[in-house]
This record gives sequence, C-alpha cells and structure tokens, in this order.
Amino acid sequence: MPSQFDVPLVQNKVVLQRGFDGDQDIISQDQSSFREGSHSMLTTGGANNIWTLAGSQPVMKYWSHNVAVDANGNFLGRDEADLCSIVLVLETNKWLFFTAVTGARRTLPVWTQCFGIDMSVPYTTVASASCVGQAITATIATPGTSLTTATPANVITTPFLSLTAGVWDVGGTCCFLPAATTSITQMACGISATSATLPAAGSGLLQRTQAALVPTAIPQCFFVPTVRIAIAATTTYYLVAQAAFTVSTLTAFGTLNANRVR
Repeated sequence: MPSQFDVPLVQNKVVLQRGFDGDQDIISQDQSSFREGSHSMLTTGGANNIWTLAGSQPVMKYWSHNVAVDANGNFLGRDEADLCSIVLVLETNKWLFFTAVTGARRTLPVWTQCFGIDMSVPYTTVASASCVGQAITATIATPGTSLTTATPANVITTPFLSLTAGVWDVGGTCCFLPAATTSITQMACGISATSATLPAAGSGLLQRTQAALVPTAIPQCFFVPTVRIAIAATTTYYLVAQAAFTVSTLTAFGTLNANRVR
C-alpha cells in the first residue's frame, strides 16, 4: 500500500519572474490571481504609476489584485471587471493600502488610499474617505451655542457632520455651561438627522430631569449614546440640545464623532 508520500503533489502555483523590478505572477489552484513585486529603483512616475501612488517613494514590495504593474511601474488594465486592491511597502517604512472601485475589464483603476501604517511610529494609522475606519469629527468649544429654555437647538451649527453612503457609528459629548445664577431643571442632548430636533428616546437621546440645580457656572457634561446609522445617500447629522432653565443664561458645546463601519 503506497504511503502518502507516494501520491503526486498538486502544483498549486506558478511563479513567473519578469525582471529585477516588476511583477511576479502567482496563480493559485482555484485560478484566482494576485501579483507581488518591487519598484525600488524607480525615481519618477506619471499619473498612473506606482511611484506616484506611493507619494514619490521607492516601493520595496507590493501585492496587487486584479491589476498588473509593468517593469516601468505603470499600472495596466484590469484582468477582470471587478474591484482592484494593492498594498505598498515603502522605503520610508510605511505600509499603504489602496482600493479601486469596480470597473470594466482592461480599464485603469482609480485608487483611493484606505489605510496607512507608519512602522517607525507605534500605533500610528490613518484611514481615508469611503473606507472602513474613516473618522469624522465636528466640534464647538466653550462658550458654545446660546440656548432658549425648553427649545431644541443645534449645538454644532457649522460644521455639522455630512456622512456619505454606508454604515456609521455616531456618538459624541454634550456640555451645558450656565451663568453663575442659572437654575436648571432639565437637560437633553441627542444625534438627529433633522435640524434643531431632538431624536426619539432610545435613538441617540440622553435626557436628565432633576430638582432645580444652580451649578454656579460649572459645565454639566455627559456622553451622547452612540447609534449605528445605515444610509444610502449623503446625509447631514446634528448634535441637538435642549434645557429647561430660569434666571440667567445657558449655552451648549460639544463634539460629534462618526466612524465608518462599512
């Protein structure tokens, strides 16, 4: 009875070297394809060149999907009508991650940087627009926006958050700053897609009702609940505050944060 070592092994990849710089094609058993290579000798590049994509830096190593790179560093057309992706390792010790949306076969990719890591600075990463991990913040500092009792108002009027299509986690902080003699009985703050309108309870709203409190000009701050938002088109979101108060003035300030999930 033959042992397992007598059974011929399946050849599941083929490597083709095209030169000192450029692609090595690796074709897996299921016929999918990716490429790896380097362009460490390049010193110039055009609009559709790996040198330009890397920010005019030598590329010590790259891995690409659905697009080839020739020996001069130029991107060629797509293999298939699908999205493209590429990872670059630069001589400056940075890793850059790019994607290109789906396009027709043989068309050139239009790259968007989704992520970057600087290996020389621990924990330093960057996520870009339209990519998972993208972060947007809108903030207004003290003294903030003046409030009228029992009337909702946008804490952050400009800039507010304008979120593009996708899935986002949105949260924030809200602070109420009273004058020295202001008496407060109710505070509410929330995340809303409607200007100057509080959201419904359980939908990004935090509300506090209390006996009359005179904080003597001490800010009253709390976290606004984080909500997951799925939108099909660009939508504006507001940080909205409302308070019931008497005697003197009250302002609101805070921060609105959004992180792309998908």
